[in-house]
Amino acid sequence: MDIANLNSFLTLGYFLDYKNKDIKIDVSHIDKEKYKDISEQELIEIGSKLWRESISNNFQVNSKHLVPISGGLDSRATLAGLLEHTEAKNIHTYTFGTPNTLDYDVGNYIAKKLGTNHTSFDLTKYAYKQEELENISKRIPHQAVLFHHWPVWELDALFKGCIQWSGFMGDPLAGSHLSSSQSHNLEEAKTNFIKKNKYVKSIKLSNNDDFSSLINNDLIDKDKLTLDEQLDFQNRQTKYISSIVLMKGYDLKTPFLYQPYIDFMLSVDNKHRINQNLYKKILLNAFPKEFSYKTKTNFGLPLGASNNAVFINRVKNKILRMIGLSKGIGINNLDFNEKIRTKKDLRDVISMNILDLKRRDIIDWIDIEKILNDHLSNKGNFADALIVLASLEIHLKAGKVL
Repeated sequence: MDIANLNSFLTLGYFLDYKNKDIKIDVSHIDKEKYKDISEQELIEIGSKLWRESISNNFQVNSKHLVPISGGLDSRATLAGLLEHTEAKNIHTYTFGTPNTLDYDVGNYIAKKLGTNHTSFDLTKYAYKQEELENISKRIPHQAVLFHHWPVWELDALFKGCIQWSGFMGDPLAGSHLSSSQSHNLEEAKTNFIKKNKYVKSIKLSNNDDFSSLINNDLIDKDKLTLDEQLDFQNRQTKYISSIVLMKGYDLKTPFLYQPYIDFMLSVDNKHRINQNLYKKILLNAFPKEFSYKTKTNFGLPLGASNNAVFINRVKNKILRMIGLSKGIGINNLDFNEKIRTKKDLRDVISMNILDLKRRDIIDWIDIEKILNDHLSNKGNFADALIVLASLEIHLKAGKVL
């Protein structure tokens, strides 16, 4: 058993030794000189053109198209691009999550505004099943935490034969992970990567944090792409995010991986990528109607809203969360701390797998049954740890070899 790799899963929620043969984010063509003398308006026009090219190159006539739509920008950018090729009635969309979160509520709102054939999955009504979880484990090749998915089998049945469009890598390419505070060397970048990307924060599950050697670091010049973004692209995006959002079993299109678009977004000066500034202007320029509606990104306001208005809405959303009238932005999940206690199907499947994992005796440095009991008896909130531990056991049952 590779203990370092196990510790990476117990800390980050995915295995760092994963070799993803299907996804490679090619950053070898970055040229920071190419656009340095180009005006912002010209950059907006170039970006709009390249995005439309990507949609056009991926579009297939006489096919059924399916777009998972949330409150964010990437899914809406994809949908807006598709609407230039076909009518809304020919596009299926779906949103999954929890009511009274921005991702869920705005996703449903946008589908209604744009007139797509829409299906909404309320996860508070979804029953977690052991058999389906083990099937999902195989489809994400035993790689990452479970329980953060849409109703997979129901989606399979409803949209069989559809081309599914994914927004994978949209916001990272645009600069969502670009920080004004950057790591200066690889050692610092690895330390910051682990600190920033910890999945389990409630308790320490691993018996050793020394798994940084498993972090991919095939580096290019940090003046072209920050060290932090390089580690993010090569590890979190390729090993974690892609395994979940690009689940096996679908005919997937990934328009943000269009190489000319990647080259462009990463070659522009970083001042255009901070806070996704250029990307947002590209979307407003190319699709003014679709982005005149509220977004999760601006806390329920349209993309073109003023900074002051966004700040006020951000404060308002925080107050509503504090008094229990809103669950906030959300990320298409349940409130696992609450639902592991109160939702029987979830509690049962978590509890069964935790106890089965304990019997394997492969995590003998911590009492995982006590973590479960403490959580169920309200002695602490340990949902993040329980999700990781139960996911590990399900992966092992589904064929994962440590």
